[in-house]
Amino acid sequence: MSNTAVEQQNFDAQDPFAGLALVTKPVPKAEPGHVVVRITLRPVHPYDLLSISSNRLRIPGSEGFGIVHEVGEGVTRVAKGQRVVPFVFLERQKRQGSWQQYVSLKQELVWPVPDSISDQAAAQFLINPWTVYGILTDLKVPKGEYVLQTAAGSVLGRQVIQLAKHWGIKTINVVRRAEQKEELKALGADEVISTDNEDVAARVKEITGGKLAYAALDAVAGTLTKQVTASVRDGGQVFVYGELGGWDATVGVGDLFRGVHVAAWVLSNSLAERSEEYIDKVSKLIEAKIIVPLEGETYDLADFQLAIKKSTEVARGGKVFLSG
Repeated sequence: MSNTAVEQQNFDAQDPFAGLALVTKPVPKAEPGHVVVRITLRPVHPYDLLSISSNRLRIPGSEGFGIVHEVGEGVTRVAKGQRVVPFVFLERQKRQGSWQQYVSLKQELVWPVPDSISDQAAAQFLINPWTVYGILTDLKVPKGEYVLQTAAGSVLGRQVIQLAKHWGIKTINVVRRAEQKEELKALGADEVISTDNEDVAARVKEITGGKLAYAALDAVAGTLTKQVTASVRDGGQVFVYGELGGWDATVGVGDLFRGVHVAAWVLSNSLAERSEEYIDKVSKLIEAKIIVPLEGETYDLADFQLAIKKSTEVARGGKVFLSG
């Protein structure tokens, strides 16, 4: 028995994905207090592609779903054969991600999956839902007020719409293509603005009757951040959590004078204090079908290059998976 893995064997900044290769590694042994998980399903995240492009992990992959293969001495949290989520994201310093068949983790980093949560939803349990819950909680948008978000057509953006609607928060959703409007409105979006033919700040002012959005979350950065900050009320909060538009973010000085506060929101910064909260709250939201992860195409682990290509396509649908 062997452990098939996708490994970054060499790195070229001009073509970082070319350095990935399928390799065979030994199956880890279950040390005392540790659990060996056979990972069967993994989503391909933008974070994974960023990690590959910046050579952060030897084996990519931020999350996944699997079955307990073996438990070490003293393990009481889970049993052999149990469905689990291995929190590989929480041990990134080991540079060992989920794009491999077997991982060994401390038992505290293995979460038993309730029967009411599907394999596909469990595989997406951590990155997007925890980020959505964390950002919306930290923004503290009152019921009935508007929150503005960019990249609203993404899997994470759709979960923002779902959770905000459940909490009574109205959403203004920025997308790149007008054809996404009806789809997002059917999901529960209150307003959708398309940057291909609309001015974001002008439309937000119109939608809110001049009040502007209470707060905003921005996955794009770049020049779009300037339009986002211009669309937020005096003293409002903007959380930048992604860099789809580049590593720089433009902000109008006039908006800074208005007291608009722009800060990065990074999931890993809150994990030490809030992991148990995230597990408890997010699992209940997924079980209740309030947050519903969007599923896309599935590729075999050996076809990781095809999965990467698919995950970068515009209008690809739901989250791309690697199985096997």
